[in-house]
Amino acid sequence: MNYCEKCHRLNEHEECSNCGNKKLRSVTDDDVCFLIEKPMIWAEMLKEKLDNAEIPFECVGGMGAAMAMKAGPYLENYQFYVPYTYYSKAKIIIDEMFSQDQSIE
Repeated sequence: MNYCEKCHRLNEHEECSNCGNKKLRSVTDDDVCFLIEKPMIWAEMLKEKLDNAEIPFECVGGMGAAMAMKAGPYLENYQFYVPYTYYSKAKIIIDEMFSQDQSIE
């Protein structure tokens, strides 16, 4: 599996499918990997699930604090990142939470 240091995504190919970076390297256990992006209501549920599973994660808002306050927190999308060591375990949680209804994206 290859890793993009620019956008923190895992890739099977030599070029990042997200940002086009051509300088990928093999992923290591310590790499922080993009997991998923979800709106606030789903992000809160996902945080709880990851906490309960004892999976360390970072949750980053896309708008920034000032814009989120002005536009409202319900319009905010959050990106989740997990260490590669926990990636497979976190993906199982994602699949369980979101595979039933693809309109949740």
